[in-house]
Amino acid sequence: MRGRGWWLGLAAAVPVGLPLLGRWPAALAFAGITAAAVGPVLLVQWWARRRQRAAHAAGALRWFGRVPLERAALIWELGPGLALLFGGGVPVCITTGDDGLTLRTRGLSSRRHPSVTVLWTDIAGARAEPAGRLTAHGRVAALPLTAVILDLPGDTGGPLTVTTHAAGGLVETVAARHIAQSDDHQG
Repeated sequence: MRGRGWWLGLAAAVPVGLPLLGRWPAALAFAGITAAAVGPVLLVQWWARRRQRAAHAAGALRWFGRVPLERAALIWELGPGLALLFGGGVPVCITTGDDGLTLRTRGLSSRRHPSVTVLWTDIAGARAEPAGRLTAHGRVAALPLTAVILDLPGDTGGPLTVTTHAAGGLVETVAARHIAQSDDHQG
């Protein structure tokens, strides 16, 4: 197995190996512990996706996701301890405004990490790609993730990627703003 996938082989060996060795009580205990550990994670991710989709249906233009740590370090001044805390990506909230998309960190001090607005004029385009359940920056999810990539040609950091469970409406919002801007320039 390549990369970090070796742990999947080990995790599969335990539930298969215990019954083969006749250790049924240990196999049942392992199944119970696994369900108790994975169940709440799956429930929280499902509930967050459901809440976010309901908010979009009601017209809210707000998305929750994670920005890879190395990209977030270019946006905000992050300490070295945050690499341990947010190795899977810095949690952010994205909202729309007249000027652009505003990124606000979640779970961090807002005084130390102020909101940052990416101007509509700086965004060349946006696209969504399936990210699977394991992203390039180490985020593991029980539910499928979507990577929203904002193309920022003038930024030396390259595109801004936000990984989220519910990306519905974000790419469409950016596209609508580009259409509105091109209409303003033509009229």
